[in-house]
Amino acid sequence: MLKGVAPHVGVWWRTRLWSRKLPATSTIELQIGWPLLLLPFLLFGQLVTPHPVWIVLLVTIAALYAIGYGWVREQVQRVRFTRRRAGAILVAGDQLHEEFAVVNASGLPLLWAAFIDASDLPGYTPGVVVACGPNQDYRWRTTAECARRGVFRLGPHHLELGDPFGLFRAAQTTDEFETVLIYPRVVQLPEVALPRGGADAHARRRRSMLGTRPAASVRDYIAGDSMRLVHWPTTAHRGRLTVKELEQEPSGDVWLVLDLDAAVQQGAGAEGTLEYGVMLAASLAAEMVSGADRRAVGLLAAAGDAVISLAPQPGQAQLWSVMAALAPAQPSSTPLHELLRRSLPLLGRRHTLLVITPACGDSAPLWIAELVRASGQGLFSSVLAVTTPDQAEAATAALTLLAQLDIPHQLLRTDARLRAALTYRRTRKVIRTTPTGGAFTVEVEEEVG
Repeated sequence: MLKGVAPHVGVWWRTRLWSRKLPATSTIELQIGWPLLLLPFLLFGQLVTPHPVWIVLLVTIAALYAIGYGWVREQVQRVRFTRRRAGAILVAGDQLHEEFAVVNASGLPLLWAAFIDASDLPGYTPGVVVACGPNQDYRWRTTAECARRGVFRLGPHHLELGDPFGLFRAAQTTDEFETVLIYPRVVQLPEVALPRGGADAHARRRRSMLGTRPAASVRDYIAGDSMRLVHWPTTAHRGRLTVKELEQEPSGDVWLVLDLDAAVQQGAGAEGTLEYGVMLAASLAAEMVSGADRRAVGLLAAAGDAVISLAPQPGQAQLWSVMAALAPAQPSSTPLHELLRRSLPLLGRRHTLLVITPACGDSAPLWIAELVRASGQGLFSSVLAVTTPDQAEAATAALTLLAQLDIPHQLLRTDARLRAALTYRRTRKVIRTTPTGGAFTVEVEEEVG
């Protein structure tokens, strides 16, 4: 029982006793407590053998602790801390800017205040120790490069301060934090060859300039087919409804299929196929949504333990949905052929599958076979093979097989430098100096990629 009581007494003595009637977010902790244990002995000595030395020691120790405690208690209630992030959109490679302020509303100088941050953004350490006079404030800014895409946390944080004698330490803590979404980079890509697949909704409403499109083949009627496509001679011959399969126009709706299988990824970091593939998917979505054709774009990928499936939709809102889904995407244990096999029944008909994969080795025939099977349900495919420079030759066999099957394909190496395509305008404050040594703040508007 005593083992359980001792820690409780220690916590009460060091923290709870001194933090009474303070807000739950503020605490005061005793740092040096052994001189207080001398007070009973000093008092006993004065009672047994009165002498001025006992009084001096007794008053000195009590006064030091009273002043130190009053100092930190006043400041922990009167000092305020704020932080604010500048800008709204962050893309991998962009700069994160935060503005901080410590406001001392007490009549005592803030000797020191340690800002301790628990943000998990890689490479971001905004912690600092500051000081300011009574009824003054101290402000500063931090900048960090967002080297990686993903979902990160800014905060929580706490502010620590102390008294002049180092006897007490006060802390203001907060559980609040801001979630920061860093989108993948969007770059300008070379022209991507798309197959000829089912026409999009707009194309079906347009009349061909060459007149009625000829029928490439006939097939059995499926619920939902237009009666205008019924091929009556074949229907009469077979005794069942038969419709014409018209020559196909370039497909309108595109499924971006991103292979995140951890077993086939090559390289690491920005030069690896994982990050390069995510960047390609984001860039393709931006190009197709915002390009001249204004295609509807969807996303299919197995990321971590979940499957990302965003049905094709047009418009900028869909682009940001795709970007937000790609930002936290992590490698998965699901191979590409398994993802395709499971998902084909859900992808519909007359769409294009634009596959981005580094799996151009021994596993290539498996997913290529799934693409051939997909063509049987009206899904036409194009492949972007992604490799590191040292693995480019290993993709020859897969590319040859794709060529034999008349599946459009391209090879992109991760060392290819592509120019940023996604830009937006923002305003930030810049401090500039004058020839006489003064300083002033101006707002600068800039375009960020």
